[in-house]
Amino acid sequence: MAKQFAYVGSYTRNAPGGWSYPPDAKQSEGIMVYEVDPKTGDFKHVQTAPSENPSFFALHPSQKYLYAVNEIDDYEGRTSGSIEAFAIDDATGKLTLLNRQPIGTIPAHLAVDPTGNYVAVANYMGGTFQLLPINEDGSLEPVSSTIQQHGSGLTKRQYEPRPHSVTFDPSGKYMVTTDLGTDQVQVFRIEGDQLVEVAGTKVAPGSGPRHVAFHPTRGLVYVLNEIGATISVFPFDAESGQLGAEIQTISTVPEDFPEKRSTAEIMVHPAGNILYSSNRKSAEHAVADAIVSFRIDSESGKLQLIGHTTEGIKMPRGFSLDPTAKWLYALNQKGDSIVRFEVNPESGALTSTGVVAETPVPVAIVFKTE
Repeated sequence: MAKQFAYVGSYTRNAPGGWSYPPDAKQSEGIMVYEVDPKTGDFKHVQTAPSENPSFFALHPSQKYLYAVNEIDDYEGRTSGSIEAFAIDDATGKLTLLNRQPIGTIPAHLAVDPTGNYVAVANYMGGTFQLLPINEDGSLEPVSSTIQQHGSGLTKRQYEPRPHSVTFDPSGKYMVTTDLGTDQVQVFRIEGDQLVEVAGTKVAPGSGPRHVAFHPTRGLVYVLNEIGATISVFPFDAESGQLGAEIQTISTVPEDFPEKRSTAEIMVHPAGNILYSSNRKSAEHAVADAIVSFRIDSESGKLQLIGHTTEGIKMPRGFSLDPTAKWLYALNQKGDSIVRFEVNPESGALTSTGVVAETPVPVAIVFKTE
């Protein structure tokens, strides 16, 4: 049976949202590498690769390289974030740093295009989307294209652009982005080594779009709104890259939830019948920290709430299904742990199996299969 590895990112300093332990406690040193038992889903630590605030990852399509954004604003003494390229050892899963490039300030998200030729980045404080070419050896060239965002939104957090994510559609032809600051959802394509805008739309004012997830087989994109704690559903034309009129917006919290809200991650089950998102605690409420499950209607693509899973959950900034979709791993930024849930592929129900790894400030995870 093929080996499986998990790469877990963490905040090593200045953690947005704070820490769960005293300041003098041992903090994370970078990227935790785990070997994953494909039968039981258990984790075994094999390496910690030094890295500054590696807060999000993207795997190369070949699975030979891993890319991490460093969520910082002072790379080499300048007002800049950075991105790192690592080579992956197939046998052990261990990482070797290839190189590091400067990018915009406080990068929040990244994605590798399906051809494996480019990495795209969203820079939260820098107000930009950027593109970097990938060399044959997996290392990164300097930035080749920068898109500067403009505008503002309704709330105090939206006084300027806040690019938050970049996600390629299933065909790989287009990239959908979110700008939390301007409530924009935009579509780009890569021409040469440049990003070119194709289409765009807006979510409701003050929503703050954060991340998106595509339906695996249908032309639908689900937009997770952080400030509003909602999910907006849009038709997506894979041929033209155009977004259709919004067909639904549904809340991830109940009506009695306090005004201050926050969401983090979103993912569609490979079967296309279930969607998961996460609430991370912003106010006192029973489902302030939760993995939220929705059923996807087979005809309309609309969402229907299944329920909130809260057991063992504490500020789940990130979560992911493993490659088999048998397990869902939630990362507790303020619980310093990774907790595993068994997934019912038909009902979407999550059953806790307990803590799989004690990990300081885990915030991002990606899986590789040998």
